[in-house]
Amino acid sequence: MKTSIRNRLTALILAVCVSIIAIIWLTTTVFFKPMYHAASQAELSGILSKTVSTLNAHHGEMNQRVIDEISTFINYGVCIEISDEFGAGLVLMEGIGDACQLHGGKDTSERSNIYMDQRRLNTRQAQKMRQLVRENENYVGNLVDDYDNQQVLRGRFWDNKYTIIVSTNLARTDAVVRIVSSQLRTVTFIAIIMALIISAVMSNWFISPIMALSKATKEITKGNYKIKISPPDGPKDEFGQLAQDFNTMAKEIESTQEMQKELIAGISHDLRTPLTIIRGYAESIRDITGENPQIREQQLNTIIDETDRLSKMVNSVMEYAKLSNSALKLNIVQYNIADMCMDVADIYAHKAEKEGKTVTYSGPELVYVMADATLIERVLHNFVSNALIHTPENTQVIISVSVLENGKVRVSVKDSGEGISEEDQRHLFDKYYRSRKSSGKQGTGLGLAIVKTVMENHGFEYGVISEIGQGSEFWFVM
Repeated sequence: MKTSIRNRLTALILAVCVSIIAIIWLTTTVFFKPMYHAASQAELSGILSKTVSTLNAHHGEMNQRVIDEISTFINYGVCIEISDEFGAGLVLMEGIGDACQLHGGKDTSERSNIYMDQRRLNTRQAQKMRQLVRENENYVGNLVDDYDNQQVLRGRFWDNKYTIIVSTNLARTDAVVRIVSSQLRTVTFIAIIMALIISAVMSNWFISPIMALSKATKEITKGNYKIKISPPDGPKDEFGQLAQDFNTMAKEIESTQEMQKELIAGISHDLRTPLTIIRGYAESIRDITGENPQIREQQLNTIIDETDRLSKMVNSVMEYAKLSNSALKLNIVQYNIADMCMDVADIYAHKAEKEGKTVTYSGPELVYVMADATLIERVLHNFVSNALIHTPENTQVIISVSVLENGKVRVSVKDSGEGISEEDQRHLFDKYYRSRKSSGKQGTGLGLAIVKTVMENHGFEYGVISEIGQGSEFWFVM
């Protein structure tokens, strides 16, 4: 069963929300008490150290000045007891507020008071703690009774002269945990409701451009290539960029479809003409001229020529399909491009002479390059054959090779034809494109498309320079 993006987004937001609430619950109900206990121990340890340091600074003398200084260390909820080596209480400073577990109740509600009350100093619990301190010298532990839990930290100092007990009441932690836990139930309920609302809003906001893209894609499959996507947030985010790319794709598909329609019309005519000629001459030989050797030979030669023309069309389509394959591997070798250009010029020289034209080479005799020689030769053939088609009588086609300043090699084929308009130049290397001036001439519209594929596979620059009435120069840089 497939899960929609909307449901997955909602589940993700809920999962994050529940995870955060679970962390808060764990921190409050499981880790709060230990963390609070550890913080209390650290606080008591600091007070104890400062008390010991104060007594050390005064050489163990206990007077009002020392008592006043130690009293500044007391925070709310802390009790300090200092007793002598016999357990007799000297001073009790308390900031707990309610009854101190260790020393019993007190009759005043003042925040910090100093007591010299032997009854309070000599409670059973206080005596037990003093004994533990004397035995362990540095004692850390908890004092528990039937009602509360008082955490205590104690230390012995100054040549066994005094015993110090520093303690604090932890009874409030249980109450805090209960209150927070009660509030968390309400917070959890509210958080889940808000998560559902936010997930619904965000999923609609997140899914809407995807739904628009899906709808537009369906329109494309129906043949509506004019469909456009306008994201609500504009082209600022990834969806906006995706919408722009989709619109560009739709425009390119529309252009390609128009080009294919022109191809079908053009190629149908190109195929129909030789097929009609072949059929006509074949029927003529069968019914009329079969006994006339001279006419029969002429008609058979025409059939052969038209068959060759059809074969060239099919070969061009197959060659383009092969070169357009993404898995095509180039056979890169080092060779003399000047030799290749001179050989191509020689190949077309005889044909050009029959048509009253010439094909010449201009350039150095030795220029080594690295490329797939077979494919580059195919490019040269396409350039020269096209140039001869568009070059009038008593003119020439020039194949040129020159070495540029950056070490690259420029190869060009220049004709003396009628030139190419700027509009045709933009589409000249597109598949199946044939300009209006070429519509009555032989060709499949794939020659320059093959050139484009070869150049792009090599990573070479290529193009055309042409003006109406000034001829054309097709070039590439190796």
